[in-house]
Amino acid sequence: MRWLPEPADVVRVHRAATEVEALALEQVLRGAGLQVWIRSRQVPGYGDVVASASGIWGDVLVVGGDADRAREVIAGYLRAVAEDRPARRFGGIIPPLVTLFDRAGAVDEAAMRRHVDRLLAGGVHGLLALGTTGEVMHLTAAERRRVAEVVVDQARGRVPVLVGCAGTGTAEVIGYAREALEIGAAAVLVIVPYYWVPDDAAVEAHYAAVARAVDIPVVIYNFPAVSGRNLPAALIARLAEAHPNILGIKETIDSVGHIAQVLAAVRPRRPEFSVLCGFEYHLLNTLLVGGDGAIPAMANLAPDAAVAVYAAWQRGDLHQAAELVRQRLEFPALYELGAPFFVVVKEAMALAGLIDHPTVRPPALPLSAETRARLHALLGRLGLI
Repeated sequence: MRWLPEPADVVRVHRAATEVEALALEQVLRGAGLQVWIRSRQVPGYGDVVASASGIWGDVLVVGGDADRAREVIAGYLRAVAEDRPARRFGGIIPPLVTLFDRAGAVDEAAMRRHVDRLLAGGVHGLLALGTTGEVMHLTAAERRRVAEVVVDQARGRVPVLVGCAGTGTAEVIGYAREALEIGAAAVLVIVPYYWVPDDAAVEAHYAAVARAVDIPVVIYNFPAVSGRNLPAALIARLAEAHPNILGIKETIDSVGHIAQVLAAVRPRRPEFSVLCGFEYHLLNTLLVGGDGAIPAMANLAPDAAVAVYAAWQRGDLHQAAELVRQRLEFPALYELGAPFFVVVKEAMALAGLIDHPTVRPPALPLSAETRARLHALLGRLGLI
């Protein structure tokens, strides 16, 4: 947040209920070309007391001459968040499925079907096959198709199934997307081509080609740690505005600020555009700034944990949602075990007795005994096993 000196002629244009709301509106107003300042009303050590007593976290301020325009922008943004949420295609908790193998390393279709049923019983709102957690990069083209077929077939229309289409070339990705359409997927998740790092023009051309090639919703996958670059909010907004079937984004980025920037840039133009975080510990932050949910890998182990946060937020019980998040403040430590996260997820599932073995494909390696013990202790403290 930018704490700037206030000019003499600033006026208040909004009272923000939370710091997250204030940050979102700051991004919206800056995106509209307006100067904006945020003034907290909180007293150190007494934030909860002040907020609960007044219902106000702080003030959003602009130069007096911009007040009418600022109020118009804020009203439009808040209206889009409040009124258009039901029109968005994807929301809630959508686990990115692990791809389960037998001990010899072949895809275990029976185990995959059992896993789908367990997640649906846990109340999830969708499924993602062939994401990073599904080791899509370690599957052959034939295996990719078969895994997608199994997941779509087992879901039986109970929830939407998204299918990941990862590849280094546009023609390859279009081929995967067309297969997903044939199989009956609800959408395709498309990551930025990797190996070399494309610039904005190349990224825009790639997504435009995929969107034109298939009559199916396309969800952008922003994962800088894998693709080598972050997608700027302005680029995402251009793609969403130009292509009606680009309907959402998965933000696997450890930045609530970037999620807010995307919402500010896209929502005024495409209120139906879904914004989903990839890191579970950003779920509540994402919801509070106007996002729609999460595609969290650890939901393979414990879907009820994320579903409970989402359910509390849906019914307006922000105190309960925040309490559930506070119970798992150590969650980011799961990403600090020195292994790809799909390895961590499978090891966690094995420790919980959900699968018989955490087999992954080379070059990924299983956790060492020492790291597995650290994982077990951490899962216990988090209440996940």
